[in-house]
Amino acid sequence: MFVVEDEKDLADTYVEYLSAFGYDVHAAASARAFDDLARDLGPPDLVILDLNLPGEHGNSVLARIATEKTFPILVISGLDDATERIVALEVGADDYLTKPTTLREIGARASGLLARYKGASRRLVLLETVTVDLTNQFVLRDGKAIDRLKPGETALLRVLADHPGVVLTRQFLIDTAPGDEEDVFDRAIDNRVSRLRRKLNTERISTIRGHGYRFDPFLPTARPAPPGDETVG
Repeated sequence: MFVVEDEKDLADTYVEYLSAFGYDVHAAASARAFDDLARDLGPPDLVILDLNLPGEHGNSVLARIATEKTFPILVISGLDDATERIVALEVGADDYLTKPTTLREIGARASGLLARYKGASRRLVLLETVTVDLTNQFVLRDGKAIDRLKPGETALLRVLADHPGVVLTRQFLIDTAPGDEEDVFDRAIDNRVSRLRRKLNTERISTIRGHGYRFDPFLPTARPAPPGDETVG
């Protein structure tokens, strides 16, 4: 478990409390320190993340790791604003607590998130208005399934998400993302991309004329954000 919090006393309090429950907890005071932990120790079981970090902002950290993460993220922030909470949840947080909070609630939220993720090796792709569970092929909004992808659509999105920012040729997609039918022609791939874009209401799959397609996971959303024991923090 990683605690990403730049206030040392607060981070030490979180670490001490959670360690008492048997969790292996490591603290990082910045996004760079978090990256170092992830590189040295591998992916954590859970991340507790403050948003107001020195250097890279917490929402930027969320955006970087949300597409590929297989672990929950609990944001604990002093930003008590509806828009901030909504943005963090849309970017990739699984839960959001506002400072000051209690250690007991932090422990309960962390335990609940770990239980929800335990044994569920889901591969999630975050888009502008929905999240796609590639493992189960569900399209999710606010945590609820609203649609389901066909196997060919899932294969296509998986290959695109596996190569973020890389232009993939139509032939490469034909070879690596088998369709529901015999998608052996460029036009069939074009049609499948179009269907996928419409179903997911996304602009993150870009057409690169004369070359193919590119998945842009960090493309900013164009839509406006909606308006809005011991205590720690």
